[in-house]
Amino acid sequence: MSRVSKAHVESKSSIIEPRLDPDVILNEVDLLAAAIHIDRYLMDAMNRLDKDFSEMHTLAMLTFKQLNGNKHILNDKLLSDKQMPGEGVTRSLEQMTLYNEQMEAKATSPISRLQQLCASCDRSIAFYIGIVETTTDEAVMLTAKKLASSALERVRILKQALGEECGCIGSVI
Repeated sequence: MSRVSKAHVESKSSIIEPRLDPDVILNEVDLLAAAIHIDRYLMDAMNRLDKDFSEMHTLAMLTFKQLNGNKHILNDKLLSDKQMPGEGVTRSLEQMTLYNEQMEAKATSPISRLQQLCASCDRSIAFYIGIVETTTDEAVMLTAKKLASSALERVRILKQALGEECGCIGSVI
């Protein structure tokens, strides 16, 4: 597989879904950049669902706090280490942004938007666990474990708040 991203064809459409490949995460800066991207997308998706599902506000606020914390850590690392996210991560995140925009345009109901959000949450768990399983960098592994734990908590809250409507698997590990 490419070190840039793994992709698979989604069964309901011909759009190729880019996946963040844990192998493109070479250091903590790469991981934090990916985590920030994931959290921004999830927070925006939750905010779009806020009017349809009142439970989203609390979850969006929790995600916002995590996003802010990761942004501060990343900024500190960028300033002190003078290291930028790698090209593989940047390219993968750009592909994911385009894909998410295409899928958002296809999501025509609150339930389909919720299902898209849940699928993204599940993919983030798999991504973080993949990093934990493959990295040899202790700092990256510890950060990925924290992010995986937060992602699992996010899915737990979604399931608890939304019940049957929540399409999250949460046990992709």
